[in-house]
Amino acid sequence: MALQDGLNQGPAHRLLAYVGQKRSILIMCHNNPDPDTIAAAFALKSIFLQAGKRKVTIGYGGIIGRAENRQFVRRLKIDLTHVREIDFRVYSVICLVDTQPHTGNNALPQNILPHIVIDHHPLRRESTKCPFFDVRPKYGSSSTILTEYLRELNFTVGRRLATALFYGLKTDTNELLRSTVKADLDAFTFLFPKTAPRTLAAIENPSIPKSYFLKFADAIDNSIQYQDAIVSQMGKLTTPDIVGEMADFLLRMEGIRWTLCLGEYQDDLYMSVRTSRRRRMAGMTALRIVHGLGTGGGHEKAAAGKIPLKGLSPERRQEISSIAIDRFLKIVGVNRKESKPITAPPGVQRKKPEKDVTPPTNGIPPGE
Repeated sequence: MALQDGLNQGPAHRLLAYVGQKRSILIMCHNNPDPDTIAAAFALKSIFLQAGKRKVTIGYGGIIGRAENRQFVRRLKIDLTHVREIDFRVYSVICLVDTQPHTGNNALPQNILPHIVIDHHPLRRESTKCPFFDVRPKYGSSSTILTEYLRELNFTVGRRLATALFYGLKTDTNELLRSTVKADLDAFTFLFPKTAPRTLAAIENPSIPKSYFLKFADAIDNSIQYQDAIVSQMGKLTTPDIVGEMADFLLRMEGIRWTLCLGEYQDDLYMSVRTSRRRRMAGMTALRIVHGLGTGGGHEKAAAGKIPLKGLSPERRQEISSIAIDRFLKIVGVNRKESKPITAPPGVQRKKPEKDVTPPTNGIPPGE
């Protein structure tokens, strides 16, 4: 963590000391923001406002696609500004929350180094160049970190903010089942009595369009099981975050310990990796899958990646998907010959499709 002067102070106090009298602050979420990044940004904005700052903007890139996330923003009245409406030059302080510089998953221009980084993903070297950084890879959510900030400062945590942080923590840790430490449990216990139960229920149970179910059904039809792993090629996506939902859903299947779901949104290939195996680091798996092709990362049991496809032919796009799948199968150590559709009756082996997911050996870059 930067700002080593005043070591007797907690990180929240050092943060406010760094910001000082600066009043124009931008807080950037990661692209296609999920509840954790939105809640953490909402909490950081609350901290700045309670500390007397007047202009604080929360920005994001991409879309808010998932129905629960749209309901989350609407019901909690969280004001978000899309990056296309942001002029970075007018802000004296720029923050990244739940993401880090040059990860490829935020809309901060490459030539801008943020002043503040708060995240719970593995520390990147670029973040250590920022004046203030607080990166805690062992934490289950960025919402946990910001909850600690609020408690350290003894600032007010109203129902809207508590509900946002609680839901951000809950979703990013998969109901505290994934990548949690004592701090996450403490934050959960602190926030729960302060939440608005009816609002939380409305967020968790929104109306879902028919297209969502059709895409889920299509993804299941295109899911192939390789021993204890499932790969689902989801094709064209209406929202990029559905690959993560499907990866979580398929991991619940009996006997499955790894899932990879991937699909195209606009000009990018999005993928999500999930595992139930401990100490196998889904994040490192995602990094190895996208090596030389795109960006990725994550945690012990959940990770994601993105590969740019703009300007590529349909054949090259399919080849890249096949390379990603082939790398995944090699990393998790399954026999690709033992494959079958998950919709096949027990004992029925997979019939080889016209276009197999296994690429030709010359489709893999040297050294892979």
